[in-house]
Amino acid sequence: MNRAKAQSASYGLDAPGVLRGLLVAAAFLMPAGWIASGRAVSSQFSWLNALGSIAFNTGLGCLCGGALMLYSSYFGKYRQRNSILGRLRLRGDETVLDVGCGRGLLLIGVAKLLPRGRAVGIDVWSQKDQFKNSREATLRNAEIEGVSGRVEVRDGDMRRIPFDDSNFDAAVAHFAIHNVPTREERREAIREIVRVLKPGGQVVLSDFKSTGLYANELGMEGMTRIEISWPSFWTWPPSRTVTARKP
Repeated sequence: MNRAKAQSASYGLDAPGVLRGLLVAAAFLMPAGWIASGRAVSSQFSWLNALGSIAFNTGLGCLCGGALMLYSSYFGKYRQRNSILGRLRLRGDETVLDVGCGRGLLLIGVAKLLPRGRAVGIDVWSQKDQFKNSREATLRNAEIEGVSGRVEVRDGDMRRIPFDDSNFDAAVAHFAIHNVPTREERREAIREIVRVLKPGGQVVLSDFKSTGLYANELGMEGMTRIEISWPSFWTWPPSRTVTARKP
């Protein structure tokens, strides 16, 4: 059997630094709160009991948040990917851009829908936003999934997308644009996405914040049929999806 086929594609742990912080906080706060509450009972210090309860419950919240992030990374985001791709109306011969493609979750999913087309991903390969994020990891996943022949991956900042105007039939992004530091730079990223779309091109953007800003900027850029979905709890934090079409 081909070695690549014997492996499984790995799409990475999202926001590893945030997850680590939540689990470390839980590991410290829950025992500390438990001990403080126990001592409060023996010493009859009501303020210590209250402080211990706050610490324990905060730690428990951090633990639950970490568990939900693990669920999102290893299960939920695959269901969200299917929802995003289901909003695309593809014939199978288009060229589709994945903005902030990471290890290729959407990129490779799109490529499977394009037997006569091409999926192109760009990323700055931030290790902060996804564990072991790299161009090589994405290409390896594409090979394992059997779509390397119709996947292209480039280094690229979404605020300055390295392609000509009107180059793509569709663009997608999932949990990517919020990583751009400022509101104005996120607006710049939206303008760049619109710029590289062909007339009639469609966009599907999924994120846990700033979706109203995305929709507003898409409207400012003349996009039509703009819609924002209800929250999806397949991911944590819950996400909304913005869809639009270029006239």
